[in-house]
Amino acid sequence: MRCLGLDYGQKRIGLAISDLSNTIGTTYKVIINKKSLLEDLKEIVDKEKITHIVIGLPLHMNGDKGDKAKFAEELGDNIKNYLNVEVVYEDERLTTVSAERILIAGDVRRDKRKGKIDALAATFILQKYLDKQK
Repeated sequence: MRCLGLDYGQKRIGLAISDLSNTIGTTYKVIINKKSLLEDLKEIVDKEKITHIVIGLPLHMNGDKGDKAKFAEELGDNIKNYLNVEVVYEDERLTTVSAERILIAGDVRRDKRKGKIDALAATFILQKYLDKQK
């Protein structure tokens, strides 16, 4: 069993993948959110033998769901129906902020950060889920 973490965005989707023991999540890649998204995810799920997808749920700071959370849940429903994998949601509050801070601290130039923030945020989302499972 391997897990795939998703940081869902309207333009880009950051992906992270667990190791075979489901202990450590690492950045995988960023894909463009387009009409072929489900086919792109299916290719990854099949190639990496993914059984669970962890989608970041962008809640408001008070814990309420807004429009972005509803989009994430809609994506989750589509993934469940199309890919036949288990989908779970993990609170993603402040993951993008944390990812950006790490990249800034690592002296990553602004133009290089855009592509890396999403995958790093997905790693935080996935790792949070994996830690809860232990």
